[in-house]
Amino acid sequence: MIRVVHSYEKAITGGDVDRKMTIEDRVAKIEGRLVTSIAAKSSGSGVTNCLFFKLLILLTVCLLCPVKLLAATHDWQKTAFIMHSFNEVALGSEYGNSALKVRKWDKPIRIYVEHQVKDSQLHDELLDAHISDLQKITKLDIKRVSNRRKANIRYYFTSQKKLPALVKSVSGRNSVKYLRNSVCMATMRANHSGSIHSAVVYIPVDQARMHAKLVSCIVEELTQVLGLPRDSDEVYPSIFNDHSFNDGLTGLDIVLLKILYHRQIKSGMSRGKLQPVLKKLINKMRKKGEINRSKKLAKTLSLCSYIDC
Repeated sequence: MIRVVHSYEKAITGGDVDRKMTIEDRVAKIEGRLVTSIAAKSSGSGVTNCLFFKLLILLTVCLLCPVKLLAATHDWQKTAFIMHSFNEVALGSEYGNSALKVRKWDKPIRIYVEHQVKDSQLHDELLDAHISDLQKITKLDIKRVSNRRKANIRYYFTSQKKLPALVKSVSGRNSVKYLRNSVCMATMRANHSGSIHSAVVYIPVDQARMHAKLVSCIVEELTQVLGLPRDSDEVYPSIFNDHSFNDGLTGLDIVLLKILYHRQIKSGMSRGKLQPVLKKLINKMRKKGEINRSKKLAKTLSLCSYIDC
């Protein structure tokens, strides 16, 4: 979840781990994905238990996932669908009446990370992997810095208890109200020409783990403050869809990022001016094979070393 305010700002909302465990096992434990392995290790009717859990998971997915989302997995590479998806997540804001125009970074991004909870090594590894993926996709100059004053993005790994006071102190009293019903949150600021100049990301680790959303929070919030701030149930498969089961960037998400940071897409571009440029750009990307390559790239990102992609 994100909140944008014009200076201009937008708010985006979206236990210690055993050090002896592998990174993969630690992430799996955090995200609560040990159901299958637990069933397989059960004594006696292990195979039966495993099959039961798999069927239960499949049934749950079928009941909870809207039919239109399942259908959309086959449609996302179409030009019209990509255009609609970009308009959905890039224009406007989650709250308020922000203008329907493009917002993006036009300068190097410097990220300062503050750890207010334990397990900083794991959090750093996950965040660094995602930063590496974003650099590869957007070609942006993104680096972490150790000096807060040199940063234009501040990234907090904190706790639910500390979160309200932290948000009030860093982003202001008005931002606190957006914490309700959100797992994680970010705010970003852009000038009236649509150029983003600062952002803050808040990850309440205990709450994110409780909802099995630690990885997806790390990925979604930083991606959104790059200029894709809105969530939408009409964009799928995508981290910008709250009903999606993706923790990492999908092929569609990669395409949207590539579009946003293509030189033909300018900060402050209105919806009307954007549409013809957007259509030509997507068709050009298709001819060059970039859309198909994005689908494959989603399976080989740095973060895929930690999660199933």
